[in-house]
Amino acid sequence: MKSCKLAVAGYYILAFLLAWSVSAISAEATKTQVLIKNVNIFDGKNENLVMGQDVLVEANLIKQTGKGLKAGKDAAIIDGKGKTLMPGLIDMHTHLMFRYGARVMRTDFDAQASGAAAMETLQLYMQIGYTTVRDVGGNSLGLAKNIAEGRLSGSRIYSSGGAISAISGHNDLAVFSEQPGEDVYSRHGDTNIITGPIEAREATRKLLRGGASQIKIMVGGGVASDFDPLDANTMTEDEIRAVVEAAADFGTYVCAHAFTDASVNRLLDAGERCIEHGFLVSEKTIKRMKKLGAVMSLQPYAGYEIFKEPEKLAGFNEENIRKARRVRDGVDNMLKLVAKHKVDTFAGADLWQEGIITNTPDDMVLRKRWFKDVEILRQNTSSAAKWLAKSGTKNPYREGPLGVIKEGAYADMLLVDGNPVKDVSVMADWKNNLKVIMKDGVIYKNTLSG
Repeated sequence: MKSCKLAVAGYYILAFLLAWSVSAISAEATKTQVLIKNVNIFDGKNENLVMGQDVLVEANLIKQTGKGLKAGKDAAIIDGKGKTLMPGLIDMHTHLMFRYGARVMRTDFDAQASGAAAMETLQLYMQIGYTTVRDVGGNSLGLAKNIAEGRLSGSRIYSSGGAISAISGHNDLAVFSEQPGEDVYSRHGDTNIITGPIEAREATRKLLRGGASQIKIMVGGGVASDFDPLDANTMTEDEIRAVVEAAADFGTYVCAHAFTDASVNRLLDAGERCIEHGFLVSEKTIKRMKKLGAVMSLQPYAGYEIFKEPEKLAGFNEENIRKARRVRDGVDNMLKLVAKHKVDTFAGADLWQEGIITNTPDDMVLRKRWFKDVEILRQNTSSAAKWLAKSGTKNPYREGPLGVIKEGAYADMLLVDGNPVKDVSVMADWKNNLKVIMKDGVIYKNTLSG
């Protein structure tokens, strides 16, 4: 009798395993496929295009690249007609939660409305070919989580959450009549005000608990803020080191707002290696960055073009105007030094405000003053993705690499009319030249037939 029961139990176990395996095989066989034929590939790294290629996408990853590829009978087929296939663009410096500027967001937007505005911004980023953005200040943690989990649709977000700032630092967003931490931005989680290394470490861990991919700190003064001269060093080395160490404990990194030699060198002394802006640094500091393997996050359009006539910018007082002019005058020298010494770079346009978000590709065009076209493309594809991957186990996207076209990579791709490796300016006419936009294997735009 006992052996009979065991035989019956074994039968049911075998039946279950067979049913499960058949189901798994069936699911594998019915994975969605897209075959893009007859394209010339910029793979995110190499200057020479790979001509006359096909790319097979299965689910959300690139399954195969090569010539004469075949797909399943239900696969979607796109004839690329000899156009350029390249990785989706990555913008490494945006602020999704501040689309209408600090004053309007303070008075007219609660957290829910801020989230809705951020979602509209993400749709704009998708239209201009930026399939991934890195939000370096603002509480986009919930948006990032739900996009990663497929509940919301838009560009991938690597969110820092609210940037960490000392009192009177660049992210102290309270107005004169408020005390630090009393303002709406603190309540919404868009800023974190600290007063020492203990609070700095606590803020870092809270952000990481909330899903931050990397941490953003404000170490030097800023242009549009009211309490911090450009030469101010608003965080101590002990505070910076506390953040860097706490982030490293979780396997990720810190990026830092800084303009001057003093601020950047304080960051380097404390072990930080990702500098945002850096418009006023000297050649000596650039050489040190190169030696230490630090990266310069480039935003020339914001400094060079937006600040061209700062006296015309709404809400800028005399001090804001003076600071803007000084930054504007430092951009060209800093970019020349970065190019000369071949410092590691990636780029984020810092054009998150209403009315100029769609100018983001113009930042790529401006960089032609200092870099070759292929270098510019790398700054918004593979070089950017290399630093996104430094978020380690806090990286929300670990199935494959971003910023490249190769087998096993995420299927984030653009089909471009023209050759951006020869002239990146074709990316600025995104309405006409972006023929296909794909993110995570899903086609968001296709103006080609068949």
